[in-house]
Parts: sequence; structure tokens; C-alpha cells
Amino acid sequence: MDGYTVASKLREIEDLKLTPIIAVTSYAMPGDREKAIESGASGYIEKPINPDTFITQMKSFLPNNF
Repeated sequence: MDGYTVASKLREIEDLKLTPIIAVTSYAMPGDREKAIESGASGYIEKPINPDTFITQMKSFLPNNF
């Protein structure tokens, strides 16, 4: 099962519908960001990650109550 399928399946579970899902990938192809969001991801970050900004990037995809 790939990440797109995992995100889609998680969104089918009522208790997880609002749980943030952030796709972090090194396999970045044109259209991947859109595909991840359409599959249910709340955000998308491409590798290589910058350790100095990664936490801030992750937080930017979270609702204020997380």
C-alpha cells in the first residue's frame, strides 16, 4: 500500500477525518503534491528537509488546536 492509499483509507475512518496527514517524500514528481492532497493529505513537504525549518513547516499544516 502506498502513501496515497494510506491517506485515503485513513480519511474513510470517521475518528480520523480531521487528523492531520503530512506527506514527506523524496520521490517528488510533477503532480505529486496535488495527488497527495487529493488523497487526503493535509500538507506536503519534499526532501531533503531542512532541520532548521522542518518543525515550523510541519506546524504550518496543523490546525491551531494541535
